[in-house]
Formats: sequence, structure tokens, C-alpha cells
Amino acid sequence: MTDTPRFHLAPAEALLRLELWDVAAASRARFTQLFGASLPAAGHAVALGPVRVIWCEPAAWMLRGPIADRSGLIARLTEVAGSDGAVTDISAAAVRCALVGADWRILLTHGGVFDAEDPAFAPGCVAGTVVEHMAVRFDVIIADQVDAYVAPSYAADLLGYWTAVAGGLDVRSAD
Repeated sequence: MTDTPRFHLAPAEALLRLELWDVAAASRARFTQLFGASLPAAGHAVALGPVRVIWCEPAAWMLRGPIADRSGLIARLTEVAGSDGAVTDISAAAVRCALVGADWRILLTHGGVFDAEDPAFAPGCVAGTVVEHMAVRFDVIIADQVDAYVAPSYAADLLGYWTAVAGGLDVRSAD
């Protein structure tokens, strides 16, 4: 059976960055109160209804949600940040490419500098790496899908690179 990974630009959504300079209990408590769950730990992401919360780096998270809810999401995040952080609309700073198919991991073994085949890199995990000189952040959504975030100016190059690589892949399973 062959399951060549398929990839495409995902629909545009609001993309916000939350930075907490004091990641003390108070900031985390405000987030939990307003969103009904805790901020994800390093290397993880969580879906909170239509909002995806993605850990980016120590004390920083990226939140993706419906464009129609952008203002409300910004208001809630501003309340979370208080005087201990910042909220930035980065919607124009990254595009999301969805890689779908059981063999997406094989595609990511080309050009990246992390172990995409590690079974611990599972739904709810995130990683940042460089693919062909492009900074990319990966978010495993489900077993058969990973989302990749890249600067808009690199999206066509990344999709072109994956197209070239996918054309030469042997993705036949042992079944």
C-alpha cells in the first residue's frame, strides 16, 4: 500500500503570540481561568475548542483560532498577560501547511534536523527545525497529520521542496 504524503496551504486563521515574562502561578492561573485548561508544556500543543495553543519557546506560545474570533482572543490573552507579558498578532508572519497521510514522517526525514520517525513525536507534540534553510515549526495534530508553520515568503519554496522529495519517495508499507 502506498500513502504518499499530501500537503497544501491550510485556510488562513488568526495567529497570535503570547509571551509571559513572569511565568508565575498568577499568569498561568489567569490562562486556566479564561481558557479552561493549562498552557501546554515545552514541546507540546493542545486544542481548546477551536483554538490551538502551541508552545514555541520558553515563556512563549502561539495560538491559532478563527479569524472571526481574533478580537475576543486578543482581549482574553491581553488579560492573561496583564503587566507580565505581551500579545502580538502574527497572522501575517506565518502560514500553515498541512501534511496529511500515514507517511508524512518519511517526508520530514528529508532536509530537516530532527528525528521525525521517533514515535514519541506524536499528536500534541511540537518541534522547530530548519528545512532547506527555512525555519519551520511542526505541530502533530493527529497520527496522520502534521501542520508546518513557515514564513509566507518561504511557503512556495517549502511546498516545492516537498513536491520534489515526495516524487522520489518509496512509501510502500510492509503490509
